[in-house]
Amino acid sequence: MKKRKASANSEPGPRLHRVNQYLEKNFPDFFAEARFHVGNDDYFLYSRFGQYLARSIENNRAPREKIYRGFTVLNKMARVSAKDPAVRRMLVTGPLEHIVDHPKARALALKRLSAVAQGYMESLCE
Repeated sequence: MKKRKASANSEPGPRLHRVNQYLEKNFPDFFAEARFHVGNDDYFLYSRFGQYLARSIENNRAPREKIYRGFTVLNKMARVSAKDPAVRRMLVTGPLEHIVDHPKARALALKRLSAVAQGYMESLCE
């Protein structure tokens, strides 16, 4: 019984439930399409979200408020990552990696991300 609980706690899915709800509420079209393509794999969901957010910023395709809500998603992930190394790994190797690759997105992220998320992003730049 103890092993079962330990393995359930090591999976990022349950911890990201509230973040997933926020993502689904604020980006319903993206969320539905991404879930259709990647299923219940949160790693690929958030990796695609990082691509989506970075491209939206680079191409000026989304309203400012929507972009700010995208950074709220990443900040929520950063808060969860303080307790869960799997979420931290998912955040760094997924969305933040895509944002670092786009200059406009990186500049805006430095203004909008929490200190924790900025620290993760800066570690990618080194």
